[in-house]
Amino acid sequence: MTNINNINGVLNLNKPAGCSSHDMVYLMRRLFNLKRVGHTGTLDPMATGVLPMLFGSATKLSDLLSNHDKQYKAVLKLGITTDTMDVTGNILNHTETEFLPDFPEIKKAVESFIGEIGQVPPVYSAIKIKGKKLYEYARNGIEIKPEPRKVNIYSIICEKTENPGEYILDINCSKGTYIRSICHDIGEKLSCGGVMADLERIRTGNFDISKSFTPDYLEKSKQEKGIEYLKSLLISCEDILINITDKKIFLDEFYSKLAKNGAEIYIYKIKSRNILDFSIGDKVLMYDYNNILFALGEVKDYHDGIACKPVIFI
Repeated sequence: MTNINNINGVLNLNKPAGCSSHDMVYLMRRLFNLKRVGHTGTLDPMATGVLPMLFGSATKLSDLLSNHDKQYKAVLKLGITTDTMDVTGNILNHTETEFLPDFPEIKKAVESFIGEIGQVPPVYSAIKIKGKKLYEYARNGIEIKPEPRKVNIYSIICEKTENPGEYILDINCSKGTYIRSICHDIGEKLSCGGVMADLERIRTGNFDISKSFTPDYLEKSKQEKGIEYLKSLLISCEDILINITDKKIFLDEFYSKLAKNGAEIYIYKIKSRNILDFSIGDKVLMYDYNNILFALGEVKDYHDGIACKPVIFI
């Protein structure tokens, strides 16, 4: 497979149900004829929605893009519990529909999860403990109870559906939130059990489903318009990073070479070309003497003063 160096950027993919996030990596490698492809923010096979795909140098931005808040639309099914906390698992308990709580009680329980909560991740998840993923322990019959993790639920809107016992949840939350756990915990609070019956990621950071592309659209577009059209759908690394920080630093040829070798650049030495409203901890876009973005830097306090050092090379 040929690595085409000029393919760098992020694609806002709308993942369909029934395939893993890594299946989408394989598909993108084939469509773009590129080996260096990744993604940020894994979606379970049953889930759909926004899955940012990273190409070329954009793969270095994975951790940065994973830190963003997210929005989901989920279906909560009350009356059952399963070992996976969703409808794909083995049923452990069942409550008949006529014994389920009424809507006001359900709505109150749902809204009680708004704020910072300690959430226990599902045992069928990709979180690693002692070098192995939780689902690997679970599949081998080894019981591992993960520790609660602090997550923030900024808002939850609960709506009825036409199906008895099923409710739509519109959730805005921090990174690391498991919607399966929320559904399970709501069921526990109501003493009737609950699982996640469906999940769609509407937004992660600045990536919104309204501006996403399906695999079918990409396949058809490549056949009809070619790979150059697919490349035009990518968001550049610079455009991605501009949404993270508006601070920039421009270096002459001498300091460009130093920075590209990983050296910190002291702010007072380059003040003639830059605005100096930098604070310790600031993320900064670093441009070379050709005004080309080459790194994301971070401002730190060094022994000779405040300096900007590259942390991610683009």
